[in-house]
Parts: sequence; C-alpha cells; structure tokens
Amino acid sequence: MNDNIARHIRFALLFGLITSSGTTLVAAEPTTSVASSDSASLVQKQTPLTHSEQWQNFKQAERFTDLTRCIPADAISESRHHHKWKVFEYETAEFSGKCISVGRESSAPDLTLKLGKQGWHAVYIGLSSITDLVRPAKNNVEAKFTSDPAYTRLSNRLNLGPQRRDMLEEVFLGTADLTDNDLQFSTVYQMPARIHYVKTIPLTNEEISRIRADRAQKTTKTAVATFDGYTWIHPFRPQTRADLAATFSAYRDSDFKTWWFQVGGADLVHHPSKVGNLMGGHLDTFPREVDREYVESVRHLHQQGIDPLKVAVEEAHRQDAEILVCLRAAGWKAAPPWEEFFMSEFYEAHPEWRCIDYDGTPTMHLSYAAEEVQDHLIEVYREALQRGADGAGFLFHRGMPMILWEEPFCQRFIKEFGENPRNLAEDDPRVFQLRATIVTEFVRKIRAMLDETAAQRGNDNRRLKLAVSTFSSRADNQKFGLDVERWIEEKLIDQIGIAWFAYYTSGLKSKSGDTAYYARITEGTDVKIFPFYVGWKMESADSLLKSVARDYDQGADGIAVWDPNQFVTWQKGHNPYWPLVSKLGHRQQVREGSLLFKPTAIPLTRLGENHYSRWYPNTGF
Repeated sequence: MNDNIARHIRFALLFGLITSSGTTLVAAEPTTSVASSDSASLVQKQTPLTHSEQWQNFKQAERFTDLTRCIPADAISESRHHHKWKVFEYETAEFSGKCISVGRESSAPDLTLKLGKQGWHAVYIGLSSITDLVRPAKNNVEAKFTSDPAYTRLSNRLNLGPQRRDMLEEVFLGTADLTDNDLQFSTVYQMPARIHYVKTIPLTNEEISRIRADRAQKTTKTAVATFDGYTWIHPFRPQTRADLAATFSAYRDSDFKTWWFQVGGADLVHHPSKVGNLMGGHLDTFPREVDREYVESVRHLHQQGIDPLKVAVEEAHRQDAEILVCLRAAGWKAAPPWEEFFMSEFYEAHPEWRCIDYDGTPTMHLSYAAEEVQDHLIEVYREALQRGADGAGFLFHRGMPMILWEEPFCQRFIKEFGENPRNLAEDDPRVFQLRATIVTEFVRKIRAMLDETAAQRGNDNRRLKLAVSTFSSRADNQKFGLDVERWIEEKLIDQIGIAWFAYYTSGLKSKSGDTAYYARITEGTDVKIFPFYVGWKMESADSLLKSVARDYDQGADGIAVWDPNQFVTWQKGHNPYWPLVSKLGHRQQVREGSLLFKPTAIPLTRLGENHYSRWYPNTGF
C-alpha cells in the first residue's frame, strides 16, 4: 500500500471518517466568528463558504470515492479502450480514491452508481480539471438520478492550479429523494470526462419542506432564458430525442420559466419546414467542423422523425415553462466563409429587396419596407407555431439595419412626403418616422397572426404572447424605427428584453439599458420588462447580484439571460455559475447576497503515476 494512502486511512480511522460501506464522511469546513456590534459577547455565526455548507447536515456528508463500484463492471478497465471507462487511483491532501475517465473519442456505455440511500439528499459530483498536455481541457459529463427524465450536463469550470496541478470542483447536481434512486453517468460527444467522487448530504425535514415549497411557488419564476437554435446542437451531435432533452434538464428547478427559443436566423430553421430552410442543408463541405456536425445532426434527427423544435416545446411544457418561437431581424446571409452556410434561399431569390445604404452601397440585409419580406416571416412564424409554442418573439437586436435607402423604402417615402429621401440628410426626422411606421405595421402583423393562431387552437381566448428585444434607450429605438411606446399603447406586445449589447447602439458603450425608462412606459400595463444579461460576459458574481438588484429597484419584472448555458467553457473560474444564475428570480437572496458561494477547489496530489510537483510532466511533448 502506498505510504501516503496509508496515512490518509489512519487519519480517517482515527477520527471515525470511514464507514463500513467504504464511503468517506467529509470533515466540516471551518466556520467564521462574528462579533456582535451591540454586545460584548461573541456570537458564533456559521457562514456558508461553499455551496454544500448551506445544508444543516453538511458535517454528515459522505463521499463515494471509489467509482469502480459503478455498473456494469465490464465497462470499466485498467487501460484505455474505446468502449470503456479507465480507472485511475488518485489522492488529495484529505482523501483518496479511484476515479473513472474517458477521452474525446470514447464510446463507453452509461454507468450506474448504486447509492443505497434513503430519503432526501443534496448530491454533488467531484469533477477534476483535465490537462491537455500543458493547458486545461474541458471535463464534461452527463449525470442524472434514475428518477430523472433526462441527463443534466455538468462541467468543471476551474483552471489548472500552480505547477499545472489538476483541481477538483464539486459540481451541484441537485436535491432528490434517494430512496430506490441511484446515479447514472453518460459521456458527452467528443469531450473528455473524469469523475472522482459523489458527495451526498442528508437533508432535514425543514429543508425538504423548503425545497418542495420553492419548486411549487411561482413568485420567483420570473427569469427569461434564450436559446439560439444552434449551440444546443452543434457541440453535442444529438442523435436521439433524449440527447436534445439533455439541453433543458438543468432548467427544471430554476427561475427560468420563460424561454425565448430561436429557430436559427430570420428564416433559417432547424425543424422540418416548407417555408424556411436548414442552415447549410445543401452543403457537402463546411467552414468548420462544428458546422458539419450541426447539419449532420439535424439531418439525422429529421430522418428519425424527430422535430427539434417540437422537442423543445414539449420539454418546456414538461417544466411548466412558456416557450416563445423567436426570429431575428437579420440572419439572412453571412459573409465568407459562411456565405453558403448561413444563407436564406428567400434572400438569394430576391436581390431586389436587399437594403441599400445612403451612399448606394448594398448590404447583406433584407428590407422590411418590402411587404413581401414581412409576409414571408409571418409564414415562418405560422408554420413554427404548429408545434404548440406559447407565442412568438422578434429579436430586433440581432440585428440592424432593417430598412435603409433601398427602392421599396424610397418609393414609399416619395409617395408619403413628395421627396426623395436620398436627397435629404440621413437623420431627417421623416426618415425615422417612416421607419417606425413600417416596423409597427410588421409588429401588427405578428400580433394578428398570433391572435388567429390562438383562435384556431380554441384556447378559450388565451392570448399568445409576443416578446420583442429592443435597445438601451429611447433614442436608439427611434433611430431604427422601434416605436415601443406605440406598441405598448396598442397592446401589441407582452414582453420586452432590453438588449444593451446591440450593434450600432449606445448600449455597447454604457453596457447597460435604461430600465427606469422602460418601467415608466410600461407602468399600469400588462407588459413585462426584462433587462438582458449575457452569460459569457458575467465576470463577477458579486457585481452581477448588485446589478440585478439595481434593475429590480428600477422596476424590472425579471431578468433575461442571453446564453445562460451552465455547461460551456465561458463559465470558467470566477464567473458566476449555475446555482447562482438559475436563481436570479429570488429577489431577497439577490439583495442580501445569500446566493454567493465560493467554488470548491481541491488540488490533486496524485493521479495515477503523476505525483504533482514543481517538476511537471509533458515538457518533452
């Protein structure tokens, strides 16, 4: 037996930390002492430092550090095989065990870890960073309770430690009744994984009641999540309905109860369509490997009779969430090398409706001054809504321009004002006025189409909602023809996402939107406002909570998060992580800062033959 392992075992036996089942009781983290300001006596206050310390019984936590207990046993090996998980002995300063690992090309089967627990527990998965020779690589895995309908994707967010030391992160899977309920693990397409331990913490009756009450209540379920229609497919190469469902399982107990679900671009879609077209659907060579994976995945799903949009709608409704089918203002055509991947067949067929700049330069946009362009998108909506979504959304911030000085606009301007707008200043008020008229006509068409669809469904006059993303300020909206105040007055819209990160607007400089302005213009109406936050621009949990609290104080009805994906690599290191982002509707906790937790970061001291030291390996490769 290794001397270091023997020391760990003697320490554990001495303090009673090893149970008869071979699991390890977790030693409690130190607590902090706080002196009362109005008393000479010291008041001991336990402050949760990590996520797991919030539970009353965190001192009774147990670690399952021997992952060779997973079944089937023949799926685990001491050496690398395409269809097996490899075992490594590992050590930290506090505990040791046997982890299981797969590489990027693995076809290893799903595993089950029998927990043998009764009652409710909080469950964490210990995932390590993975060294890609000299820098960190992804460590991604799917995990679920056997009672869950779909896997949840988890990842280690930590950078390597000093001397390229791999770091263990304790990733929260969730809380569940573990009676006759075990854990299952699955691989993620072309992503390595290494699972070191599972930690369970028994919950008190008070905590169980609180969890059940929180899941049942709707007061905090006010957050909006966006899905871009592309990145939920291309990294994961989904082949089945279950693969698609894994995208949404983490949202189940979150505050995200409104989904703005994009289908691709303007008329670029990923569902079977007679109106829109699949991105890159006609290609046999692609700009990037991920673009090939996207197309091949969607083609395969269609051949299997699986409609990705229908799956998204079904999964939203399974979670009692509302889902709105969203289109983008642009997204017709991309510049090389994506000129044939992001390409609308409608765009290609109608060069006469493309936008022309003030100086005569053509742009890669279609003009909404052409009613045919508006009507085409209405049909895209109408077809998509057959899947049962709860409404529609139009994302103006992706992107401008919608109307410039092309012939359809100029002819209408001449008809209404008797002058050619090309002979006027770019910022002539009448140019802005006509843009606003045209865009409002389009919004009215969307509203009418939604009302017709609702009537056809016979939903007892249930209104299908219309969401729009708009710009930081009133001036930005006016410049591009977004007459938001009129839309509110005419009761055309139901939800507004304040998108400060829109190109060509003042928000890019201020990095914020005027929440107070939107609160004023929606006061006394049913229209809800949601300031946008960007998942991959969240760099400080503390500053995030302060900003969200400020938006609530200024009248926000909820928070919208662009790309809130808890799985991808931009959620690294100090960035806010899913247990925080998923609970931004809990206003009291946001204000008091009780959603802030320090990530668990445990350095490895040994992994297999690698005893981490200042003389790190791989310098010869």
